Amino acid sequence: MIELSLEKQFSHTMFCQQVQDIDLESAKQLLADLHLLYITQQSMFAQLAKQDALKRLFCQLAA
Repeated sequence: MIELSLEKQFSHTMFCQQVQDIDLESAKQLLADLHLLYITQQSMFAQLAKQDALKRLFCQLAA
């Protein structure tokens, strides 16, 4: 196993302590909210790309 520096060991210990204090129900709700924001953003990007592609097509047809 790889030996971690004292700084990395401390960082890992702090992370583990913080994970122990997580309220699972709140974390689940937050994760669900973040996922909804993510898929909404992806949908908006897809719509923008589609609009841009249509704009380019119309410009090419008009030329």
